[in-house]
Amino acid sequence: MKILVIGGGGREHALARKFMQSPNVDQVYCAPGNPGMLGDGIDLVPLAVNQVDELLAWAQEAEIDWTFVGPEQPLFLGIVDRFRAAGQKIFGPSQAAARLESSKKFAKELLIQNGIPTAHYQSFEDYKTAQAYVQEASFPLVIKADGPAAGKGVVIAQDLTTAETALADILEADCYGSQSQVVVEECLTGPEFSFFSLVHDGRVLHLPTAQDHKRAYDQDRGPNTGGMGAYAPVPFVDEGLYQEVVTTIVEPTLQAMEAAGYPYSGVLYTGLMLTAEGPKVIEFNTRFGDPETQILMSLLGDDFADTISQLLDSQPAQLTLKENRPSLGVVLAAEGYPNPYAKGMDLSPLVNACPADISLLYAGVGEKSGRLIAQGGRILMAVAQGDDLVQVAQQVYAYLDQNPIPQTFYRHDIGGQVISHSKEEKVS
Repeated sequence: MKILVIGGGGREHALARKFMQSPNVDQVYCAPGNPGMLGDGIDLVPLAVNQVDELLAWAQEAEIDWTFVGPEQPLFLGIVDRFRAAGQKIFGPSQAAARLESSKKFAKELLIQNGIPTAHYQSFEDYKTAQAYVQEASFPLVIKADGPAAGKGVVIAQDLTTAETALADILEADCYGSQSQVVVEECLTGPEFSFFSLVHDGRVLHLPTAQDHKRAYDQDRGPNTGGMGAYAPVPFVDEGLYQEVVTTIVEPTLQAMEAAGYPYSGVLYTGLMLTAEGPKVIEFNTRFGDPETQILMSLLGDDFADTISQLLDSQPAQLTLKENRPSLGVVLAAEGYPNPYAKGMDLSPLVNACPADISLLYAGVGEKSGRLIAQGGRILMAVAQGDDLVQVAQQVYAYLDQNPIPQTFYRHDIGGQVISHSKEEKVS
Protein backbone atom coordinates (compact mmCIF):
# COMPACT_ATOMS: atom_id res chain seq x y z
CA MET A 1 0.00 0.00 0.00
CA LYS A 2 1.28 3.48 -0.95
CA ILE A 3 0.01 6.49 0.98
CA LEU A 4 0.28 10.23 0.37
CA VAL A 5 0.10 12.62 3.33
CA ILE A 6 -0.49 16.25 2.43
CA GLY A 7 1.24 18.80 4.65
CA GLY A 8 4.68 19.55 6.01
CA GLY A 9 4.54 20.03 9.77
CA GLY A 10 4.73 18.05 12.98
CA ARG A 11 1.18 16.78 12.57
CA GLU A 12 2.03 15.32 9.17
CA HIS A 13 5.28 13.86 10.47
CA ALA A 14 3.35 12.07 13.22
CA LEU A 15 0.76 10.75 10.75
CA ALA A 16 3.32 9.61 8.19
CA ARG A 17 5.44 7.89 10.85
CA LYS A 18 2.36 6.11 12.21
CA PHE A 19 1.33 4.93 8.74
CA MET A 20 4.86 3.62 8.16
CA GLN A 21 4.46 1.33 11.17
CA SER A 22 1.76 -0.73 9.48
CA PRO A 23 3.05 -4.00 7.95
CA ASN A 24 0.65 -3.44 5.04
CA VAL A 25 2.22 -0.13 4.02
CA ASP A 26 5.03 -0.20 1.47
CA GLN A 27 5.77 3.53 1.28
CA VAL A 28 4.55 6.85 2.65
CA TYR A 29 5.02 10.12 0.78
CA CYS A 30 4.58 13.60 2.23
CA ALA A 31 3.89 16.75 0.21
CA PRO A 32 5.83 18.88 0.81
CA GLY A 33 7.02 17.36 4.10
CA ASN A 34 10.24 18.56 5.73
CA PRO A 35 13.84 17.24 5.95
CA GLY A 36 13.30 15.93 9.47
CA MET A 37 11.00 13.25 8.08
CA LEU A 38 13.68 11.63 5.96
CA GLY A 39 15.10 9.77 8.94
CA ASP A 40 11.88 7.76 9.13
CA GLY A 41 12.10 6.68 5.51
CA ILE A 42 9.33 9.05 4.41
CA ASP A 43 9.69 10.29 0.82
CA LEU A 44 9.18 14.01 0.21
CA VAL A 45 7.16 15.36 -2.72
CA PRO A 46 8.08 18.96 -3.68
CA LEU A 47 4.52 20.23 -4.03
CA ALA A 48 2.78 22.84 -1.87
CA VAL A 49 -0.49 22.01 -0.11
CA ASN A 50 -2.42 24.50 -2.26
CA GLN A 51 -1.27 22.95 -5.57
CA VAL A 52 -4.39 20.82 -5.82
CA ASP A 53 -4.21 19.96 -9.52
CA GLU A 54 -0.51 19.09 -9.31
CA LEU A 55 -1.06 16.92 -6.23
CA LEU A 56 -3.84 15.04 -7.99
CA ALA A 57 -1.71 14.46 -11.08
CA TRP A 58 1.19 13.24 -8.94
CA ALA A 59 -1.03 10.85 -6.93
CA GLN A 60 -2.41 9.38 -10.15
CA GLU A 61 1.01 8.93 -11.72
CA ALA A 62 2.49 7.41 -8.53
CA GLU A 63 -0.51 5.07 -8.18
CA ILE A 64 -1.20 6.15 -4.62
CA ASP A 65 -3.72 3.91 -2.84
CA TRP A 66 -5.14 6.75 -0.77
CA THR A 67 -4.37 10.26 0.42
CA PHE A 68 -4.68 11.76 3.89
CA VAL A 69 -5.05 15.55 4.19
CA GLY A 70 -3.26 17.13 7.16
CA PRO A 71 -3.81 20.94 7.10
CA GLU A 72 -6.95 22.96 6.53
CA GLN A 73 -6.00 25.03 3.47
CA PRO A 74 -6.33 22.27 0.83
CA LEU A 75 -9.65 21.22 2.38
CA PHE A 76 -10.99 24.75 2.00
CA LEU A 77 -9.79 24.71 -1.62
CA GLY A 78 -11.82 21.57 -2.34
CA ILE A 79 -9.03 19.02 -2.71
CA VAL A 80 -11.28 16.18 -1.54
CA ASP A 81 -13.88 16.98 -4.21
CA ARG A 82 -11.20 17.10 -6.93
CA PHE A 83 -9.61 13.79 -5.91
CA ARG A 84 -12.93 11.98 -5.59
CA ALA A 85 -14.13 13.28 -8.95
CA ALA A 86 -10.98 11.74 -10.45
CA GLY A 87 -11.59 8.39 -8.74
CA GLN A 88 -8.86 8.86 -6.12
CA LYS A 89 -9.44 7.74 -2.53
CA ILE A 90 -8.86 10.54 -0.05
CA PHE A 91 -9.67 10.96 3.64
CA GLY A 92 -11.16 14.34 4.45
CA PRO A 93 -14.34 16.44 4.17
CA SER A 94 -15.76 18.01 1.04
CA GLN A 95 -15.29 21.74 0.54
CA ALA A 96 -18.89 22.31 1.62
CA ALA A 97 -18.52 20.20 4.77
CA ALA A 98 -15.21 21.90 5.62
CA ARG A 99 -17.22 25.07 6.29
CA LEU A 100 -17.59 23.71 9.81
CA GLU A 101 -14.09 25.14 10.21
CA SER A 102 -13.77 27.71 7.44
CA SER A 103 -16.86 29.66 8.58
CA LYS A 104 -17.45 30.33 12.27
CA LYS A 105 -20.92 31.68 11.44
CA PHE A 106 -21.89 28.50 9.55
CA ALA A 107 -20.79 26.35 12.49
CA LYS A 108 -22.62 28.49 15.06
CA GLU A 109 -25.83 28.49 13.03
CA LEU A 110 -25.70 24.70 12.71
CA LEU A 111 -25.17 24.28 16.46
CA ILE A 112 -27.88 26.71 17.56
CA GLN A 113 -30.46 25.48 15.05
CA ASN A 114 -29.98 21.90 16.22
CA GLY A 115 -29.85 22.56 19.95
CA ILE A 116 -26.22 21.49 20.33
CA PRO A 117 -24.59 23.08 23.40
CA THR A 118 -22.42 26.12 22.56
CA ALA A 119 -21.92 29.75 23.56
CA HIS A 120 -24.54 32.36 22.64
CA TYR A 121 -23.42 34.57 19.77
CA GLN A 122 -24.17 37.35 17.30
CA SER A 123 -22.58 37.91 13.89
CA PHE A 124 -21.90 41.21 12.13
CA GLU A 125 -20.77 42.45 8.74
CA ASP A 126 -19.98 46.09 9.53
CA TYR A 127 -17.92 47.70 12.25
CA LYS A 128 -20.44 50.25 13.54
CA THR A 129 -23.18 47.69 14.19
CA ALA A 130 -20.72 45.36 15.90
CA GLN A 131 -19.32 48.25 17.94
CA ALA A 132 -22.79 49.24 19.14
CA TYR A 133 -23.41 45.66 20.25
CA VAL A 134 -20.23 45.28 22.29
CA GLN A 135 -20.78 48.71 23.92
CA GLU A 136 -23.91 47.26 25.54
CA ALA A 137 -22.54 43.77 26.21
CA SER A 138 -21.05 42.23 29.32
CA PHE A 139 -17.38 41.32 29.35
CA PRO A 140 -15.37 39.25 28.71
CA LEU A 141 -16.37 38.50 25.12
CA VAL A 142 -14.86 36.22 22.50
CA ILE A 143 -14.41 37.83 19.09
CA LYS A 144 -13.73 35.61 16.09
CA ALA A 145 -13.00 36.31 12.45
CA ASP A 146 -15.61 34.35 10.50
CA GLY A 147 -13.31 32.83 7.90
CA PRO A 148 -9.94 31.04 7.94
CA ALA A 149 -7.38 32.90 10.01
CA ALA A 150 -4.68 30.26 10.62
CA GLY A 151 -5.64 30.01 14.29
CA LYS A 152 -4.97 33.73 14.91
CA GLY A 153 -8.39 35.31 14.38
CA VAL A 154 -9.68 34.85 17.94
CA VAL A 155 -9.49 37.51 20.66
CA ILE A 156 -10.73 37.20 24.25
CA ALA A 157 -11.70 40.77 25.02
CA GLN A 158 -11.71 41.68 28.70
CA ASP A 159 -12.80 45.26 28.05
CA LEU A 160 -14.42 47.52 25.47
CA THR A 161 -11.16 48.92 24.11
CA THR A 162 -9.83 45.44 23.32
CA ALA A 163 -13.14 44.45 21.74
CA GLU A 164 -13.28 47.52 19.51
CA THR A 165 -9.69 47.01 18.41
CA ALA A 166 -10.40 43.36 17.53
CA LEU A 167 -13.50 44.32 15.55
CA ALA A 168 -11.57 46.97 13.64
CA ASP A 169 -8.73 44.55 12.90
CA ILE A 170 -11.15 42.02 11.44
CA LEU A 171 -13.74 44.17 9.67
CA GLU A 172 -11.79 47.28 8.66
CA ALA A 173 -8.05 46.57 8.67
CA ASP A 174 -8.57 43.03 7.29
CA CYS A 175 -5.72 41.73 9.46
CA TYR A 176 -6.73 38.10 8.87
CA GLY A 177 -7.34 38.14 5.13
CA SER A 178 -10.62 38.89 3.32
CA GLN A 179 -12.86 38.77 6.39
CA SER A 180 -16.35 40.15 5.78
CA GLN A 181 -17.99 38.98 9.00
CA VAL A 182 -17.22 38.65 12.67
CA VAL A 183 -18.73 36.40 15.34
CA VAL A 184 -19.07 37.76 18.89
CA GLU A 185 -19.67 35.13 21.59
CA GLU A 186 -20.22 34.99 25.31
CA CYS A 187 -17.05 33.85 27.06
CA LEU A 188 -17.43 30.37 28.48
CA THR A 189 -15.42 29.29 31.52
CA GLY A 190 -14.01 25.92 32.45
CA PRO A 191 -11.26 23.53 31.35
CA GLU A 192 -10.88 22.89 27.62
CA PHE A 193 -10.28 19.60 25.85
CA SER A 194 -10.15 18.24 22.32
CA PHE A 195 -12.27 15.40 20.99
CA PHE A 196 -11.39 13.67 17.70
CA SER A 197 -13.60 11.45 15.55
CA LEU A 198 -12.88 9.55 12.33
CA VAL A 199 -15.90 9.61 10.04
CA HIS A 200 -16.69 8.01 6.69
CA ASP A 201 -19.81 6.62 5.01
CA GLY A 202 -21.83 6.49 8.23
CA ARG A 203 -19.04 4.89 10.27
CA VAL A 204 -17.62 6.79 13.23
CA LEU A 205 -14.62 5.98 15.44
CA HIS A 206 -13.62 8.13 18.43
CA LEU A 207 -10.07 8.69 19.67
CA PRO A 208 -8.79 9.43 23.18
CA THR A 209 -9.21 12.99 24.41
CA ALA A 210 -6.36 15.49 24.43
CA GLN A 211 -5.61 18.96 25.74
CA ASP A 212 -3.36 21.49 24.03
CA HIS A 213 -1.84 24.77 25.23
CA LYS A 214 -2.31 27.68 22.82
CA ARG A 215 -0.71 30.64 24.58
CA ALA A 216 2.96 31.26 23.93
CA TYR A 217 4.20 31.52 27.50
CA ASP A 218 3.84 29.83 30.88
CA GLN A 219 0.61 30.20 32.86
CA ASP A 220 -1.29 30.83 29.62
CA ARG A 221 0.24 34.24 29.04
CA GLY A 222 1.16 35.86 25.75
CA PRO A 223 -0.37 35.67 22.28
CA ASN A 224 -2.22 32.70 20.83
CA THR A 225 -0.11 30.32 18.77
CA GLY A 226 -0.65 27.19 16.73
CA GLY A 227 -0.01 25.22 19.93
CA MET A 228 2.92 24.98 22.34
CA GLY A 229 2.35 21.48 23.68
CA ALA A 230 -0.26 18.89 24.54
CA TYR A 231 -1.00 15.75 26.50
CA ALA A 232 -3.44 12.83 26.29
CA PRO A 233 -5.65 11.36 27.53
CA VAL A 234 -7.32 14.05 29.66
CA PRO A 235 -7.81 12.70 33.21
CA PHE A 236 -10.95 14.71 34.04
CA VAL A 237 -12.83 13.28 31.04
CA ASP A 238 -14.27 10.09 32.52
CA GLU A 239 -16.34 7.53 30.63
CA GLY A 240 -19.59 9.31 31.48
CA LEU A 241 -18.39 12.67 30.13
CA TYR A 242 -16.85 10.98 27.08
CA GLN A 243 -20.18 9.36 26.19
CA GLU A 244 -22.03 12.61 26.86
CA VAL A 245 -19.88 14.34 24.26
CA VAL A 246 -20.59 11.56 21.76
CA THR A 247 -24.37 11.51 22.27
CA THR A 248 -25.14 15.21 22.81
CA ILE A 249 -22.55 16.86 20.55
CA VAL A 250 -20.71 14.71 18.00
CA GLU A 251 -23.57 12.49 16.83
CA PRO A 252 -26.09 15.38 16.57
CA THR A 253 -23.53 17.44 14.63
CA LEU A 254 -22.97 14.65 12.11
CA GLN A 255 -26.73 14.12 11.80
CA ALA A 256 -27.27 17.84 11.28
CA MET A 257 -24.64 17.95 8.54
CA GLU A 258 -26.27 14.98 6.81
CA ALA A 259 -29.71 16.61 7.01
CA ALA A 260 -28.33 19.88 5.63
CA GLY A 261 -26.94 18.07 2.59
CA TYR A 262 -23.29 18.10 3.64
CA PRO A 263 -22.51 14.53 4.76
CA TYR A 264 -19.29 14.54 6.71
CA SER A 265 -16.17 12.48 6.03
CA GLY A 266 -12.69 12.71 7.50
CA VAL A 267 -11.42 13.87 10.89
CA LEU A 268 -13.81 15.92 12.99
CA TYR A 269 -12.08 17.88 15.74
CA THR A 270 -14.48 19.16 18.37
CA GLY A 271 -12.99 21.78 20.66
CA LEU A 272 -14.89 21.69 23.96
CA MET A 273 -15.13 23.49 27.26
CA LEU A 274 -16.43 21.75 30.36
CA THR A 275 -18.69 24.44 31.83
CA ALA A 276 -20.82 24.30 34.96
CA GLU A 277 -23.71 23.36 32.64
CA GLY A 278 -21.78 20.55 30.95
CA PRO A 279 -19.62 20.33 27.81
CA LYS A 280 -20.12 23.01 25.17
CA VAL A 281 -18.59 23.43 21.71
CA ILE A 282 -15.97 26.16 21.34
CA GLU A 283 -15.09 25.38 17.72
CA PHE A 284 -14.80 22.71 15.08
CA ASN A 285 -11.77 21.84 12.99
CA THR A 286 -12.20 19.61 9.97
CA ARG A 287 -8.83 17.90 10.38
CA PHE A 288 -6.48 16.70 13.09
CA GLY A 289 -5.15 19.34 15.46
CA ASP A 290 -1.51 20.25 15.84
CA PRO A 291 0.04 19.55 18.39
CA GLU A 292 -2.58 17.03 19.59
CA THR A 293 -1.91 14.67 16.68
CA GLN A 294 1.72 14.17 17.73
CA ILE A 295 0.49 12.97 21.13
CA LEU A 296 -2.42 10.86 19.96
CA MET A 297 -0.45 8.89 17.38
CA SER A 298 1.80 7.54 20.13
CA LEU A 299 -1.27 6.05 21.83
CA LEU A 300 -2.59 4.18 18.78
CA GLY A 301 -1.75 0.69 17.59
CA ASP A 302 0.39 -0.01 14.54
CA ASP A 303 -2.71 -0.73 12.42
CA PHE A 304 -3.85 2.88 12.07
CA ALA A 305 -3.25 2.83 8.33
CA ASP A 306 -5.44 -0.26 8.10
CA THR A 307 -8.17 1.58 10.01
CA ILE A 308 -8.19 4.42 7.46
CA SER A 309 -8.20 1.88 4.60
CA GLN A 310 -11.18 0.09 6.10
CA LEU A 311 -13.10 3.34 6.49
CA LEU A 312 -12.36 4.44 2.92
CA ASP A 313 -13.47 1.04 1.63
CA SER A 314 -16.68 1.25 3.72
CA GLN A 315 -15.66 -1.89 5.58
CA PRO A 316 -16.07 -2.62 9.31
CA ALA A 317 -13.28 -0.69 11.02
CA GLN A 318 -11.80 -0.63 14.47
CA LEU A 319 -9.35 1.59 16.29
CA THR A 320 -6.84 -0.07 18.60
CA LEU A 321 -4.86 1.54 21.39
CA LYS A 322 -1.24 0.53 21.91
CA GLU A 323 -1.26 1.14 25.63
CA ASN A 324 -3.28 3.15 28.09
CA ARG A 325 -0.38 5.30 29.30
CA PRO A 326 -0.36 9.10 29.13
CA SER A 327 1.63 10.89 26.46
CA LEU A 328 2.94 14.46 26.65
CA GLY A 329 4.80 16.69 24.24
CA VAL A 330 6.46 20.10 24.34
CA VAL A 331 7.04 22.35 21.32
CA LEU A 332 10.41 24.00 20.82
CA ALA A 333 9.75 27.37 19.18
CA ALA A 334 11.96 30.06 17.65
CA GLU A 335 12.57 33.22 19.64
CA GLY A 336 9.95 35.81 18.66
CA TYR A 337 7.24 33.33 17.61
CA PRO A 338 4.34 33.85 16.82
CA ASN A 339 5.63 37.21 15.60
CA PRO A 340 8.76 37.52 13.37
CA TYR A 341 11.17 34.90 14.65
CA ALA A 342 14.80 33.80 14.54
CA LYS A 343 15.96 31.29 11.92
CA GLY A 344 19.00 29.23 11.05
CA MET A 345 19.85 27.81 14.48
CA ASP A 346 21.73 24.50 14.37
CA LEU A 347 19.59 21.78 15.98
CA SER A 348 22.33 19.13 16.07
CA PRO A 349 23.03 19.32 19.84
CA LEU A 350 19.40 18.51 20.62
CA VAL A 351 18.92 15.97 17.84
CA ASN A 352 22.14 14.07 18.58
CA ALA A 353 21.37 13.87 22.31
CA CYS A 354 17.85 12.49 21.87
CA PRO A 355 17.39 9.42 24.13
CA ALA A 356 15.42 6.33 23.19
CA ASP A 357 12.46 7.29 25.38
CA ILE A 358 11.95 10.64 23.60
CA SER A 359 10.41 10.97 20.15
CA LEU A 360 11.12 14.02 18.00
CA LEU A 361 8.55 15.20 15.46
CA TYR A 362 9.75 17.92 13.12
CA ALA A 363 7.86 20.94 11.80
CA GLY A 364 9.75 24.14 10.97
CA VAL A 365 13.10 22.67 9.99
CA GLY A 366 15.42 22.93 7.00
CA GLU A 367 18.67 21.25 6.06
CA LYS A 368 22.14 22.75 5.74
CA SER A 369 25.35 20.79 5.21
CA GLY A 370 23.65 17.60 6.33
CA ARG A 371 22.34 19.12 9.57
CA LEU A 372 18.84 20.17 10.57
CA ILE A 373 18.39 23.88 11.19
CA ALA A 374 15.48 25.95 12.50
CA GLN A 375 13.38 27.40 9.71
CA GLY A 376 9.86 27.92 11.13
CA GLY A 377 8.21 29.36 14.20
CA ARG A 378 7.40 26.00 15.73
CA ILE A 379 10.53 23.98 15.15
CA LEU A 380 9.89 20.53 16.61
CA MET A 381 8.07 18.69 19.35
CA ALA A 382 9.57 16.36 21.95
CA VAL A 383 7.15 13.60 22.98
CA ALA A 384 7.32 10.90 25.64
CA GLN A 385 5.08 8.32 27.30
CA GLY A 386 5.17 7.07 30.86
CA ASP A 387 3.22 5.70 33.78
CA ASP A 388 1.85 9.12 34.73
CA LEU A 389 2.02 12.71 33.51
CA VAL A 390 4.48 13.76 36.20
CA GLN A 391 6.99 11.16 35.03
CA VAL A 392 6.45 12.01 31.37
CA ALA A 393 6.87 15.74 31.95
CA GLN A 394 10.09 15.11 33.86
CA GLN A 395 11.45 13.08 30.94
CA VAL A 396 10.69 15.72 28.34
CA TYR A 397 11.83 18.72 30.35
CA ALA A 398 15.05 17.08 31.52
CA TYR A 399 15.93 16.44 27.86
CA LEU A 400 15.10 19.98 26.71
CA ASP A 401 16.74 21.66 29.71
CA GLN A 402 19.99 19.72 29.29
CA ASN A 403 20.30 20.41 25.56
CA PRO A 404 19.54 24.09 25.03
CA ILE A 405 19.39 25.62 21.56
CA PRO A 406 20.16 29.37 21.31
CA GLN A 407 17.33 31.68 20.23
CA THR A 408 14.59 29.19 21.07
CA PHE A 409 12.06 28.84 23.88
CA TYR A 410 9.40 26.46 25.18
CA ARG A 411 6.70 26.47 27.82
CA HIS A 412 7.60 24.84 31.12
CA ASP A 413 4.07 24.03 32.26
CA ILE A 414 2.54 21.71 29.66
CA GLY A 415 -0.01 19.61 31.53
CA GLY A 416 0.78 21.76 34.56
CA GLN A 417 -2.70 22.03 36.07
CA VAL A 418 -3.29 18.29 35.88
CA ILE A 419 0.21 17.55 37.18
CA SER A 420 -0.25 19.93 40.12
CA HIS A 421 -3.59 18.33 40.96
CA SER A 422 -2.00 14.87 40.75
CA LYS A 423 0.78 15.93 43.13
CA GLU A 424 -1.74 17.35 45.60
CA GLU A 425 -3.71 14.08 45.58
CA LYS A 426 -0.55 12.06 46.28
CA VAL A 427 0.38 14.34 49.20
CA SER A 428 -3.08 14.12 50.72
